[in-house]
Amino acid sequence: MIVPESVGATSKRSPWLAAVEEWLWQKRSFRMVPDLKLPLTPSGAPTLSSKGALRVGFAGFPSDYSLAMLLALIDSGVELVGLATSLGANPAISGENALSQVADHLRVPLLRLARINEYDSLVALRRLEADLFLVASFDQILREKALAVPRLGWVNVHPSRLPQYRGPEPLYWAIVNDERETGISFQRLARGIDAGPLLLQRTAVIRPDDDSGTLARRLSQLGAESTGEAIWLAQSGFAGTPLDLSRGSYFTSVGHRRIDQADSAALADRLVRAGNPNMLASSECGGRLCYVVKVRRVAASDPSPGPRLHFPDGDLILEQTVDRCGCHHGEPVGSCPHDE
Repeated sequence: MIVPESVGATSKRSPWLAAVEEWLWQKRSFRMVPDLKLPLTPSGAPTLSSKGALRVGFAGFPSDYSLAMLLALIDSGVELVGLATSLGANPAISGENALSQVADHLRVPLLRLARINEYDSLVALRRLEADLFLVASFDQILREKALAVPRLGWVNVHPSRLPQYRGPEPLYWAIVNDERETGISFQRLARGIDAGPLLLQRTAVIRPDDDSGTLARRLSQLGAESTGEAIWLAQSGFAGTPLDLSRGSYFTSVGHRRIDQADSAALADRLVRAGNPNMLASSECGGRLCYVVKVRRVAASDPSPGPRLHFPDGDLILEQTVDRCGCHHGEPVGSCPHDE
């Protein structure tokens, strides 16, 4: 049985994985967009897992958030037997990316699954002979046959205080709704969206200047530090605490929301911070559409220069704008399907 241990220290599996961890945690902001490619070419050979280690698979995307959870899983002492990801979320998933680079280095399969519940996908998953799967950001709902593949089930890592903010964009909505706290939750995966029983949960404060990227990094660190304990709880047979979904909330996906149409400067500011860096807010900028990365709230009488938007509760100076959407489409201004 795995004994919980602190996660997040330099990897003991290989110098290359240690370098990847160092590179990742130097980032101030984490993206959820599944297009991450590591700048470090896989090199050397990893240390083998100890004999009899728990066989664990991983399902996720090539993003900063998923990579943080994957590295924590590798460092927890398990034998990583394979990775799974979901085709269709981003063109980068079909080519070389962070997940494929880690899989190549560890010499384990990477399953690129278009439909995880179909026969061929189930056969591929069973061939891994995993005792358990850890999931960190995945866009397909598993049905009973897929859920039954690993003997100990699937553990999902969700960046909210479940049952609050179930669904695909918990960080975005927590900031937009002006929440003061959020968290990271490990749950047993069940049929439905983020509906399974809770194994453990950690709480984090949402700071006034947080955007989705800084908040994602902080929650990823909490999750990485808790991964070993969550795996241990799942292995120990703990069924988890059922969620009362009637006391929770569910929010849908979002688009590039227009801040020049917001009711207040306070809301527009939160829309910008919530959208950065995964789904940038947009605005009219000098007669054309632009994507907004950073704003600064000022009084209407403030003489500071720069493009600004006027609201009843003050003004917003547009401090940083870009011409490409930055989401998983990567389209020029006005061409992204997520434009409102």
